Amino acid sequence: MKLRTFLSFTFPSILLMFGLMLAPLILAVYLGFHRFAYDGTLNWAGWQNYVDVLGDDKFWVSLEFTLIYTFITLPVQLILGLAVALGINRIKNKWTRGAVISSSLLPFIVTPVVGTLVFAWLFRDFGFVSYVLELVGLKVHWFASQFAARTLLILHSIWHVTPFAIIVFFAGLQSVPQDSLEAAIVDGASRWQRLVYVTIPHLRSLIIFVTIISLMDAYRIFDPIVVMTRGTHGTESLQFYNYRVAILQDSVAKGSAVALLTVVGILVLLIPFLYLTYKEQIEER
Repeated sequence: MKLRTFLSFTFPSILLMFGLMLAPLILAVYLGFHRFAYDGTLNWAGWQNYVDVLGDDKFWVSLEFTLIYTFITLPVQLILGLAVALGINRIKNKWTRGAVISSSLLPFIVTPVVGTLVFAWLFRDFGFVSYVLELVGLKVHWFASQFAARTLLILHSIWHVTPFAIIVFFAGLQSVPQDSLEAAIVDGASRWQRLVYVTIPHLRSLIIFVTIISLMDAYRIFDPIVVMTRGTHGTESLQFYNYRVAILQDSVAKGSAVALLTVVGILVLLIPFLYLTYKEQIEER
């Protein structure tokens, strides 16, 4: 392909990526090392914004909750998504299978704010879930303590994002080589052995893909916190902390420092999975 033809196809995408991703990141880096004076001028501040952020106890509380949220919801979504996908794949009737897939996708399709509101109402003191728990002798005030509020946000994430893993894994199951499964059956492999040694290795690239997407989404949690807890009871995430600093406290420079620290944190968490992706691509060559 000629260079001119290549650029004609890729230049619009490159320009769009620069405008929406690279330019804001460069601006955030620039603002992170400056501060606005009272007269509106922008002055060099060096590392002071980062020192202030890292010295703020609320930053570390938000980082703690973000990591807890990420490392609990991620494995649960993967395991539950694969389990449900395997169950759907065993359904022989195509109409029943279609109905199950459609219903399982509803939490993921519905508008996030609307879905979060509906989910939160179920756990209010007058909600259906709270009522059922009270019938069996459990009185839980989901919005009145740190443990309960954090648990509620984690449950919401599992409910909202697991359908994404379900549909991706179900699509991957359609391409599992039947010859390998039949050979494993002939060799006397159990259902668990066929899953571990045939199915999961075949889905490895999809598992890495779902992990990367879910990890980035979990690390940037914001909407459910605004709707359900508003950052109270130790449920303030890094994104919510950034919103409070940059918008509510009107400190854009300090918020830029938080944004850059958030990007660095995501990159650190993604390094193992990016390495696995790179290794897999090398092995396929």
